[in-house]
Amino acid sequence: MGISENIKMLREKFDLTQQDLADIAGVTNKAVSAWENGLKEPRMGAIEKIATHFNIKKSNIIEEGGMENLAQDIPFTIAAHFDGENFTEEELKEIMEYAKYIKSRRK
Repeated sequence: MGISENIKMLREKFDLTQQDLADIAGVTNKAVSAWENGLKEPRMGAIEKIATHFNIKKSNIIEEGGMENLAQDIPFTIAAHFDGENFTEEELKEIMEYAKYIKSRRK
């Protein structure tokens, strides 16, 4: 699994659109599409922004198989600290949806 698969897996894990990830990385949604289709690779600056946003290592994005071990335990850092809490996938998805809603009200 290379960069393109890692990026797509990360985006889908957080139920983000290509535009959502583009906003995080500071690029266009066309760039994210090109990354996911293996037509281009992201610049290090975009990789750093994505890694920082999700609190993961750049190597998780860059390296072959970088997301495989991380996929189940990606840290969630949304407006609250979830230390010691055990949320189901469904609950985490609801939390992410609520966070999107809150962010949408900022504009």
